Amino acid sequence: MFESAGGLAHSKTLRDVGKGRFQVARRLLLLSVMQTECLQEVESYKVWAVDNMVYGPIELQTLIEWVQEGRVTLQTWVHTASRNCWVRAKDFPSLREHFPDAADTVYLPRHGAITAEELRRFPVFARLSVRDLQQFLRFGQLKQAGVRDYVVEKGAPCDAAYFVVSGEVRARLIVGHEEATLARVSEGGFFGEIGMLMQSTRTADVVAESETRLLRVTAQAFQSMIAEIPQLAAPLLYAMAQSMAHRVAGDDEKVWK
Repeated sequence: MFESAGGLAHSKTLRDVGKGRFQVARRLLLLSVMQTECLQEVESYKVWAVDNMVYGPIELQTLIEWVQEGRVTLQTWVHTASRNCWVRAKDFPSLREHFPDAADTVYLPRHGAITAEELRRFPVFARLSVRDLQQFLRFGQLKQAGVRDYVVEKGAPCDAAYFVVSGEVRARLIVGHEEATLARVSEGGFFGEIGMLMQSTRTADVVAESETRLLRVTAQAFQSMIAEIPQLAAPLLYAMAQSMAHRVAGDDEKVWK
């Protein structure tokens, strides 16, 4: 039997989405391989000290020791070789826990905050240490959504990936007067990684199906993670590529049924 015009448009849309995801999945796999190969390369830093002298290059461990010794303060300027720029020490997530005034409180969860234990529900985080999980949390922001609330809207700028800590969300696409559910993502899943990496616009709405808590990681934060903690970014890139490959396979199955 012939498909309706709406059905044909829906199938074409799914094929286009599938092709785009396949291309991004390939790029992600390449990125994860490249990132893994770069793990042996040590990031280097320089410090602009209070005596107006620049010291370095030094490795991260030495920089941490200088923070603990008080030689580097929250306001000290630090140069990162990989990004070739100067930033305040307080803006390095991997350094914040080592400043004396934050040492006793940095890991205490606030009301509603996401904990390292909750991240262990994600397969990609299952093998990471508590310290790694706490470092990862520093790059994200808590987002809460009620039932039927929009998490992201179609056509909005893509600037972040979302990890579903609790609850469930649904990705939907409206073609004509028909609404199609593209996917459901529940606790332990993530979405939005395509947009985060491509910096384009959202291709679908994502709405909360229940009271939901999410960890939002922006593209800028992810780039900082790659530069500062590559051993944590590499498995995430690989997991994103795997997830997208499964979605592409699922879209193909829907289109050709």
